[in-house]
Amino acid sequence: MPRATLESLLIAGLMASGTAAAEPMSLEDPRPRWVYVAFEASPPNQPGRLDAVYGPELPAWLEPEAPGRLRVTVARGVVERYLMAAYDPRPGSFDDFVWVFDVRSGHVVSARLRGTIRRILDWGLFKSTAETDIRVDLDTLGPAGFARPKRLLGQLLFDFCDGTEPDRCTLVPIVAYVPDVGYVNAVGKLHARSKGLRVETFAPLGEAIFSEAPPPSAPQLRTASGDLGR
Repeated sequence: MPRATLESLLIAGLMASGTAAAEPMSLEDPRPRWVYVAFEASPPNQPGRLDAVYGPELPAWLEPEAPGRLRVTVARGVVERYLMAAYDPRPGSFDDFVWVFDVRSGHVVSARLRGTIRRILDWGLFKSTAETDIRVDLDTLGPAGFARPKRLLGQLLFDFCDGTEPDRCTLVPIVAYVPDVGYVNAVGKLHARSKGLRVETFAPLGEAIFSEAPPPSAPQLRTASGDLGR
């Protein structure tokens, strides 16, 4: 069965069960299983806006990572078709979006994503479309924020900063996983490279709500996930 069809079945199967009564994801339960994740989706020009607008609940696979840690994986196909759809991703370029949680503290040890998007660059006399390789590195272990906005080749950018220069840096609150509500806010850098240009901006992809998926859907959907690019 084509990968796209399997992805559609996976998402439709989870969402068909409804999420109105979904419980927050439990870090104390190490059983491999499906969970949901909904990412905060405020506009890119508002990197400091928190807990306002969320995208659809997407399926992710939870499993033990190491003693005291859990790994939650959003499959690459789901990343491209839903999470990064507005950024014109190059098909097949993205890795899985992998989150690693410390069970005891709820801290995000790491959350990493890599892929290629296509952007329109404004050179003044002309415009061109260029592929931009991006890498996102997030956690809840250290400070991160954004500097005043600037424009580069038609793109609005918020440079990454860590608070060492407080007069030019707006720090974004770090929130380790809150078990009662499933909320987390991991912060960090987005590394971008295009046509010889390299920038490091604040990464807005670390704010999310995790919840449990209905158990009846899990076994058959786990089988289907083997072809989702994991």
